[in-house]
Amino acid sequence: MTAKAAQFCSVRLCLLASAGAMFFAVPALAQQADDTAASDDSNIIVVTAQKREQDVQDVPISMTVVGGEQLTELGIKDFNELDRYVPNFYVQTTPGNNAFYIRGIGSTPGNLAFEQTVGLFVDGIYGGHARQFQAPFLDVERIEILRGPQGALVGKNTSAGAISVVSARPTRDFRATLEGSYEFELGGTRLFGMVSGPVSDAVSVRVAAQYEDSDGYIENTLLGGNETKRESLFGRASVLIDPGNGADLLIRVEGGKVDLTGTAVERFLTANDPDRERQTGGFPGFMDKDFDNTDNLNASATANIDIGDHVLTSVTGFSSYDFEKKVDADFGPNPSFASSFAEKFSQMSQEIRLASPTTGRIEYILGGYFHVNDYDLFQTTLIRFGPFNGRSDRSFRQENVALSGFGSATWHVADSLRLIGSLRYTYDRKTADQTRVNTGVVQPTWLATPLSGHRVEREWDPSVALQWDATPDAMLYASYGQGSKAGGFIGAQATTTQAQFEIEPEAAETFEVGAKLALFDRRLRFNIAAFRTDFTNLQVSSFDAVSNSFITTNAGEARSQGVESDFSWQIADGVSLNGSLAYLDAKFIEFPGAPCPFTNPTCVPANNNAAGRPLPRSPKWSGTLFADIAVPVSDSVDFVANGGMTYRSSAFLEESYNPAAAQDSYAKFDLRLGIRASNKKWELAIVGKNLTDELTASHAFNTPLAAGVISKFIQPPRTIAVQAKWQY
Repeated sequence: MTAKAAQFCSVRLCLLASAGAMFFAVPALAQQADDTAASDDSNIIVVTAQKREQDVQDVPISMTVVGGEQLTELGIKDFNELDRYVPNFYVQTTPGNNAFYIRGIGSTPGNLAFEQTVGLFVDGIYGGHARQFQAPFLDVERIEILRGPQGALVGKNTSAGAISVVSARPTRDFRATLEGSYEFELGGTRLFGMVSGPVSDAVSVRVAAQYEDSDGYIENTLLGGNETKRESLFGRASVLIDPGNGADLLIRVEGGKVDLTGTAVERFLTANDPDRERQTGGFPGFMDKDFDNTDNLNASATANIDIGDHVLTSVTGFSSYDFEKKVDADFGPNPSFASSFAEKFSQMSQEIRLASPTTGRIEYILGGYFHVNDYDLFQTTLIRFGPFNGRSDRSFRQENVALSGFGSATWHVADSLRLIGSLRYTYDRKTADQTRVNTGVVQPTWLATPLSGHRVEREWDPSVALQWDATPDAMLYASYGQGSKAGGFIGAQATTTQAQFEIEPEAAETFEVGAKLALFDRRLRFNIAAFRTDFTNLQVSSFDAVSNSFITTNAGEARSQGVESDFSWQIADGVSLNGSLAYLDAKFIEFPGAPCPFTNPTCVPANNNAAGRPLPRSPKWSGTLFADIAVPVSDSVDFVANGGMTYRSSAFLEESYNPAAAQDSYAKFDLRLGIRASNKKWELAIVGKNLTDELTASHAFNTPLAAGVISKFIQPPRTIAVQAKWQY
């Protein structure tokens, strides 16, 4: 056994021992959220996963909760950086859009027009497209990550799970925060400011803004500089109107932009790769360095009205974005292949629900949801290679209308026994048109024929759960649920025929059993969940080296099963230990027509079946182990420390199962050391992430026009940052 393998084995044993000693407990970085999210009992983590405020320990769902303060302390600015802290959650970075995966299942991003299999909700507003909410970590109260199908109550397109981001609310007392950080290793600055407080007896306002400017970590040896450079600016204004007469209204408006220069992709050409170097020279006459620019505008209005002992809630949302990107798509020194993407999207949505009181034998929620959105996608591909010298321009437009009605009822069979049933009906209509124009000499698989389609889907998503409070601090549950993800159209691809233009919806069926325990006055929490989910018509896309494009199809069947666990132990005042461990077995049951495996060069995709193959991007083992310390060093100053490790076992990163395109097992270590005022008015800290400088990849693919060459998206190396915070 090599030293590296021995190290990884030791890491795994450490995680197993730690989590096993704590009774195995649902992977989470879940800590106490900000005091804005906590109830009077600071040991209770309040969530709204079931559209009511509940203690997370009372929710029969395997889930993770991450507080906004944690995100700030660890310097986690987006989902790309969050995923390694949450077992069985994975974010795939690609040349187009990023994709979310839960328990190995997600929407592979080869088709930009598709909604995500993991639904994203920000302040109750559904975001099916990856770029709808570019700044969900701005002034966050908490993030809830729900595993498994959530269609019955949470919303549409959640066949793998859902993510709910809850922004901080305006406060009735005056508060202000200023934060700044500087990253030394790569060079980067972050500034954040927030002011909140009342402007009258009935009105409170909260305003937050954030600016970030950071350098990249992959050197472009031809064009110079490091990639990917990032500059972003976002702001949000929130107004809470609460006259105290049984009605309140919360209005939020946010907007901003993210500008990226360069791409963190390396061709793997030697045994030394990744070496944090790339050679790309742009595409003369079309682009210099890669760039990726997104502008967002989102707004929501949430009203609550007491009707007797019931509460009527209305959530109105608007979401829009503009996106433009150009990329040197051969990822090499010769200008042979380039692509551009542009998206325009706008959506209006409305949800209304009625919630009964929770004091009766039966409690319920009834509601309806509606949205309409318009989506435009423009894509251009240029080729200068061998006999080919031309371009393909495609324009795709889609209109989507979705209507759904949902309900959930809880029957308190006895004081300690509850039966919960939920049901959602969804009507989804899509209409799409696509035009394509080829100029010059292009590959014969690039078509110039127009495409159009109209489809209507009607889906029922039921769920049922049985909860038993074995003791006041021990809840056991068993649940069954179905979830669905809408079908759609292949957007702006050059090779798509009319027969391939439509993709069928995917469906999921899951069984889950779990336990949530809180002991020793809730100082020790540990949870465990076991699950099995079967998917049919799983939507999958993979890169085809012959046509140099991504092909999206429906896989026959897939299965995801495993165990998730976490613990959080408040050992003493100011000292806590938390960890998580997840085991995942995700594989195709049937996938006729799958991409050919790397080990079979004579394979024909039409005759291939990936049955029994693992799902890409689904490591069998993942886990975390962290410790927190806060101890006084004087009457007015505390010492604070947070440190630990995250771990993932090996996984394939693409559908041909090429070992060169896999990611080996790895562990990453983080440490934060600081001092703060005992009243938390100020804080200074230094934060190190990935201290051992592990270079890992989130996505891999066969490089266009470079047979046998693998390219990978490289994740950030070691970073060291200093943080300063002042609050009132």
